[in-house]
Amino acid sequence: MSTSNEIQALGGSFTFPGTSMTVHRMGYGAMQLAGTGVFGPPRDPDAAVAVLREAVAAGVDHIDTSDFYGPHVTNQIIRRALHPYPKELVIVTKVGARRGADKSWIHDVSRQALIDSVQDNLRNLGLEALDVVNLRAWGDNGQAPGEEPLTEAISVLAELKKQGLIRHVGLSNVTPTQLKEAQAIVALATVFFASNDSK
Repeated sequence: MSTSNEIQALGGSFTFPGTSMTVHRMGYGAMQLAGTGVFGPPRDPDAAVAVLREAVAAGVDHIDTSDFYGPHVTNQIIRRALHPYPKELVIVTKVGARRGADKSWIHDVSRQALIDSVQDNLRNLGLEALDVVNLRAWGDNGQAPGEEPLTEAISVLAELKKQGLIRHVGLSNVTPTQLKEAQAIVALATVFFASNDSK
């Protein structure tokens, strides 16, 4: 089993800009905790719980997730495995999409959809406030690059931050132009630039 020191040695530590949150650079991406196609429950939920607990025991102190993984499944597994959460654990989630009954990925950054997504993340993770919420830009059919305007969506997240439901706002799958647009509205803790990889 890896130790916390070994985890840190693989990449050192990182402090989220504008925050007091410092984590090991090696985190855990929870997308594949859900079933096939990131939809429905996994074949072995107990194994998924065990993986999460082992990761945290080995020194992983931040998890990347979203309530549209499953949907809801991944966050419910995280809650089952780790709640009440270790003080040092940072959970980064994302909004900007929802899942269709046909397993499709549906881009949705309407005001109500973003509010609902934040509430879903809070409920399924068992939290009163989310550490970091990344707005997931969509691009071309869910991939990159894309230049859709982000002002309205980022403004909603900024409002939720003021309400205390979100501690920090970030961006996922964006371009430099979208980054500048968002920075004019709210301070950003994380930025993931566009690629042609997974959701």
